[in-house]
Amino acid sequence: MRMRALLPRFSIALMIACDREGGDRGLDANNEEELLEMELVASDLPPSSTNAHADDPSAAALGQRLFFDTRLSRTGEVACASCHDPEEGFSDPRSRSLGVEGQAGTRHAMPITAAAMQTFFLWDGGADSLWLQPLMALENPKEMDFTRNEVAHFIAENYRTDYEAVFGQLPDLSALPARAKPDSSEWLAMTEEQKDIAQRIFTNVGKSIEAYERKLLCTDTRFDQWVRGELELTEEESNGAAAFMREGCVRCHSGKAFSDGEFHNLGLSESAQDVGRERAIPSLLANPFNGAGSYSDDPAAGAAKLAGMSTETGTRGAFRTASLRGAGQRRLFGHTGEHETLEGFIRNTYRRGGRGNDGNDGDQGDGAQVGQLDPLLDGVNVGRNVDDLVAFIRTLDCPSPPNSLLEP
Repeated sequence: MRMRALLPRFSIALMIACDREGGDRGLDANNEEELLEMELVASDLPPSSTNAHADDPSAAALGQRLFFDTRLSRTGEVACASCHDPEEGFSDPRSRSLGVEGQAGTRHAMPITAAAMQTFFLWDGGADSLWLQPLMALENPKEMDFTRNEVAHFIAENYRTDYEAVFGQLPDLSALPARAKPDSSEWLAMTEEQKDIAQRIFTNVGKSIEAYERKLLCTDTRFDQWVRGELELTEEESNGAAAFMREGCVRCHSGKAFSDGEFHNLGLSESAQDVGRERAIPSLLANPFNGAGSYSDDPAAGAAKLAGMSTETGTRGAFRTASLRGAGQRRLFGHTGEHETLEGFIRNTYRRGGRGNDGNDGDQGDGAQVGQLDPLLDGVNVGRNVDDLVAFIRTLDCPSPPNSLLEP
């Protein structure tokens, strides 16, 4: 009821929005209402159907400690927090995230604020749950380069009490090789029961980390406060809100996370050598830790989510829509972190309907385009509105989480 009462105030405020090549163009009533419905509160957090411990405070406390623990890596120097730094808005200030021995990854790490509002995770959607994503990082040789066996032994030696309080008594691990992962000779020599023990503990580590990350929502921003009528937007912010709707930004940056969670081709050149979603689909469908697998707490729900993946179209060169919540607080933008300012990213990516369509594709290099440009970019031309758009996006800056969530 309070939101509906705000509509007249909103209409008046945004009538000052102007097209700098034409006359005043505010928002129509439908667009006004859509924007107002994008307020995010803690109760909007969707359930995690494949993780029965997603909202267990004890699991979250364990996950928080694991998130900051560098010992969960081969060299003892890399933690989840190394690439999702709380002091950087749980994002990475480096263009390519660095793993063990300083190895550079292939992409810029996505921030995890409001990540729990998404359906798929990573830039290409290669994880279908927030608990699968850290498992992939743990075993990636360019990230943490740990193995599921090492994780199981580490938990037994360092977190036994906390783990057993959530997941029950740990089995005997004395027969498990110290380091083993699929395709290694150590793993192939293990019995199926031993493999299941290691993988069950490995999975529960991911589920604990998810429980912690679900607490890192980006709520009570200036935008959310404005929706509730607690403050007014500046003229520039109001102009940006009008441009956000008028120029079609909301086509992809929709919903309470300011992201549709879908995958779109923005016109990357072949020189980027990253086909995005196309490669992730078969990998996820074959992953034993996906939501349809035996380590899911609801395989039927997980299977339903995966059902349409094999028939997706337009996946070549497509990447997930990043949330705009907290976007203005990041240092780098794009899946390779190629842009150092939000203004530069917007200008190079969305001017005249997609990167490269104005003869300038930024830092991506020359060459043919990967896949087909998403039709949703047709007609998009935000070049003349960039400053206003950035001002509006900055109303989505995240307040700092409680200090209790910012350290082990």
